[in-house]
Amino acid sequence: MSAGHPDMRTTSTASRRRRTTPPATAGVDERTPLAESLGRRAEALAGHLAAALDGDEHAIHQARVATRRLREILPVVIDIAAGRGERLRRRLKRLTAALGPVRELDVAIGLLTTRGESEPLTAVVALRAHLTERRRAAFDHLRAAVDPGRAHRLLARLADLVQDLDLASRRGDGGLPNRERRRLARGVIDRARDLASAVAEAGAILIVERVHAVRIAAKRLRYALELTGELRLARTASLVTRLRAMQDVLGQLHDLDVLRVEARQVRAEVPPDSIVAEDLERLSDDFLADIRLLHARYLRGARALAALTDRARDRIAPCLDPSIST
Repeated sequence: MSAGHPDMRTTSTASRRRRTTPPATAGVDERTPLAESLGRRAEALAGHLAAALDGDEHAIHQARVATRRLREILPVVIDIAAGRGERLRRRLKRLTAALGPVRELDVAIGLLTTRGESEPLTAVVALRAHLTERRRAAFDHLRAAVDPGRAHRLLARLADLVQDLDLASRRGDGGLPNRERRRLARGVIDRARDLASAVAEAGAILIVERVHAVRIAAKRLRYALELTGELRLARTASLVTRLRAMQDVLGQLHDLDVLRVEARQVRAEVPPDSIVAEDLERLSDDFLADIRLLHARYLRGARALAALTDRARDRIAPCLDPSIST
């Protein structure tokens, strides 16, 4: 942990000191699966956030993933629809949004470095300098949006929420009652429908924004199904694996498109008749060619992806709540 920030992982311990935990009784002293899942997600964020705010690339990625997973479990633990936990939800969403551009540019710089040996040197050098400056600005925005004080308050609130659930488990009523099962089922159904709609809207023509919407929807459904599997309510491993595979394809497509857009921007800022402009044009065309190949791979799996949403909605959700309408 960096010496530049307080150790935010101590927040959980400090938060617990404010409460008195009753003695655990025999047979109910272990956390329930829901409390375990929430605790793991909160601990993952606490373990990476300080390093992320120091600029560590791996920590930025892991902290962002943790915020997304927390945002998926939060509506199960708290009745968001009734207005509870809204501030916490907004804080997590803001953190995800602040981490996103930095992570995106880290990936772009890494991808450019990997491809650099086979691309025009002048274009690579100009694009890397541009991306590095953009990354610096995005990181400055992250530090302004999430200073260590705000991060501590967020982690303290999550620690309190984990302990609330843990205390309920120790009293013997912290399992997954019908209301939580219903919320999780509704989440799976909503995520499955969102993905089906995104696939339908994307169609067969390459429109990068629509394909990116498929990627985001697939990621959200995957997180909901991962949580379902963790809670031992349904077997979701095969669906999660298939979603992750499609995410990989769409993620590569998105990363190349980020590079293509940035290369076009740099191209517009240099003299149009210069060698670097010509090299940037060629580099952008190379990115587009690879994007089209990845899009073709996506199209070959799009029908199976749509069928997967039907299975999640019609088979997985009823395992959580047989009374819910899909």
